[in-house]
Amino acid sequence: MHDASTRHPLAPEWRRWVVENLLRGAEAEDLVSVLARAGVDEALARSAIHAEMEDPCFQGAARAVAMQRKLEGLLDLYGDLHRQSQSHPHITRHEALTPRDFFEHHYFQNLPVVCRATVVEDAVLQTALERLGTATRAAWDERLPLAPPRGIVAWPSPVGLWRDAAGTELPLTPSRRNTLVCQVRGRALFVLVPAYALHRVRDAAAVPEGVLHWDVELSPGELLLLPVGWWFAFRSPEGGVAVTFDAFAAPEPNVMWTPRPESREPTPPPRPRAAGGAAAPALAGRESPARD
Repeated sequence: MHDASTRHPLAPEWRRWVVENLLRGAEAEDLVSVLARAGVDEALARSAIHAEMEDPCFQGAARAVAMQRKLEGLLDLYGDLHRQSQSHPHITRHEALTPRDFFEHHYFQNLPVVCRATVVEDAVLQTALERLGTATRAAWDERLPLAPPRGIVAWPSPVGLWRDAAGTELPLTPSRRNTLVCQVRGRALFVLVPAYALHRVRDAAAVPEGVLHWDVELSPGELLLLPVGWWFAFRSPEGGVAVTFDAFAAPEPNVMWTPRPESREPTPPPRPRAAGGAAAPALAGRESPARD
């Protein structure tokens, strides 16, 4: 496992393994034991691991990982608190919902909700779409005979139309903005995963085992708030149609969850060393008597 080209006692793949496990929180002595079983002298293994831990690049990565762990711990804490709520076992359903209740108890709390409201009759929507034909989206946004929930949706505003063939399935995906799904035809079967489970479901096509989630069936005449930051999967067994709104009667019509487009500002630089000062331990520790 000696890498002569870089004059490091461990080959690149073993260095990568050491660093990955150190960042994951493994104890250095446990790694020494594994390296020793792989044929590396214990003293050499201990020296190599110490060198990695003293490397400035590793120390910077370790600080970033520590912050990520704190954030993940905070998300888990939110999950623990939510599980103590009386409403946690199910998504709340209402026959009717006032704008105040919608915003104060659900929209601003980042919680989904289902309520009954007919935005448009199926037959009326079908006739209107046939009449509009190939008109531009802007045209049918203005001319569709819709009755969005008053005081909840900012109106007039753009609308979306989901038309799904029978058997349509959507894998787990994040909701990048608050969306009000208004089912017009057919059933829509949703699986919802809360925003605080982000680190549990990232890059997953389906809900991993043990992750908190809710199954929601949406029937014609029902509305579902998909909160920003939540994850959802979707299935349309018989095919269906839904109208969606993403402009709300709030101080800001919506909020977007997207990666920051701008660069992060660098953290404060290290303090300069006094002239003639001793070399930093990270550099002094890089020399190993075991090297060629």
